[in-house]
Amino acid sequence: MKIKNLEESGIVKAAVTCNDIILFLVSYWTAFALTHGFAAACEFPYTLKVKLLIGALSIFPTLYIAPPIFMKRLVQGDNILERAIYTVCLQTLFMLAILGLLRYMDISGKELVAGASMFFLLLYGERSLAHHLLKYNRAKGRNLRYVVLVGHPWNLADIYHTLNDHSLGFKIMGIFTRKEIPEEMQGLKKLGDRKAVMDYLRRHPEVSDLYMVPDTDYTVETEEIFRYCEDHMIRFYALPVFLEFLTKRMELSHLGSTMLLSVRTEPLQDPVNRAIKRTFDLVVSGVFLLTVFPVIFIIAGIIIKTQSPGPIFFRQKRTGLDGKEFYCLKFRSMHVNKDADRIQATKDDPRKFKFGDLMRKTNIDEFPQFINVFKGEMSLVGPRPHMLLHTQEYSRLIRRYMVRHLVKPGITGWAQVQGFRGETKTLEQMENRVKADIWYVENWRFSLDLRIMWRTVMNMLRHNEENAY
Repeated sequence: MKIKNLEESGIVKAAVTCNDIILFLVSYWTAFALTHGFAAACEFPYTLKVKLLIGALSIFPTLYIAPPIFMKRLVQGDNILERAIYTVCLQTLFMLAILGLLRYMDISGKELVAGASMFFLLLYGERSLAHHLLKYNRAKGRNLRYVVLVGHPWNLADIYHTLNDHSLGFKIMGIFTRKEIPEEMQGLKKLGDRKAVMDYLRRHPEVSDLYMVPDTDYTVETEEIFRYCEDHMIRFYALPVFLEFLTKRMELSHLGSTMLLSVRTEPLQDPVNRAIKRTFDLVVSGVFLLTVFPVIFIIAGIIIKTQSPGPIFFRQKRTGLDGKEFYCLKFRSMHVNKDADRIQATKDDPRKFKFGDLMRKTNIDEFPQFINVFKGEMSLVGPRPHMLLHTQEYSRLIRRYMVRHLVKPGITGWAQVQGFRGETKTLEQMENRVKADIWYVENWRFSLDLRIMWRTVMNMLRHNEENAY
């Protein structure tokens, strides 16, 4: 029977397993050599053989629970990194569990850390390289999946634009519709109406994926198409467009025996994810407040008091998690004024004093928000909290504005590293910021937080933030 996808091939799966075993053996042999000497490692003592054998065997249950994803088409670099970390951690636990059961724990901490670290580096490097090679080959027209669209072009526009990325390896053969194809989809071939789908599928056995917008006028045809796809290994996808205002991704869930579609996926609804994020916030903010912050507070406080009479901290009510208000802390960068809660800072704002201007450009004024993070009012990463007046105004003007408050606000966020930082001169700028914030809510991963923090630091060092004033 024809295999329509590379990652479904048993030969490829076997090759990946063998490759992982080889990477493991190389990693732990090297770790043994570094901790016991290369001469000892070259002799392959009994203790080394046992550890390598047990570790190699632990690869099998690891790949069963955490199969590799680098060959999948709609996978990003962050996904591969996360899976590599998960795979190495899981394999290490399996290996230690088996060694423990056999009462053969003859492995030092240094050897274990060195072996696991090298295994991760080799695994992640190999997975990333293979993923990029696959994307290159697919962009050249190899290892393609052939896609057919059925239904109204307007409903299928997002799918078309996503799959039309040649590096993903999809070839869209055309669309079956009675409607006119919009301008932005002019490269899409019109294949007829729904009644012609079955004949087309019989004549084109290479079709591997079919995306359909259900239509009550074609119930019989839809059922026939679905059954044909099931019998011929064609992946069938139906778009839930019975509520046309829901044009975004939804999540399938169950309430008892009733199937439901939720409006969005929110990874931070998972208690484990929340615990990971909160633990990281506590550790980082606690260390910062106990070490670096006191020095910055003393220096900044003296200069602020010297240049502008008033308090060191600026406290402003802002909108936080679930729309609750809290006092956001900053080093005061402006002279005390009555417009602080109404008007955003501008480039040549006369309210700023000299050191305040420098603090804003370098983000030093945001450092007191580590106190908000430690208290649990904010997170290190999340949508930036807005003043109450802006929340009232923009919630009326921008659709889904309040969705950004489903997670804790952050010192930095996805919108900020995308360039949507500081003053918003137009409604479009705020709309773009809100879109980025909602994307973060729906796509949170711990590795994404790390990535955002890294990019924030790099932007600060390079002074890449044009609106930072």
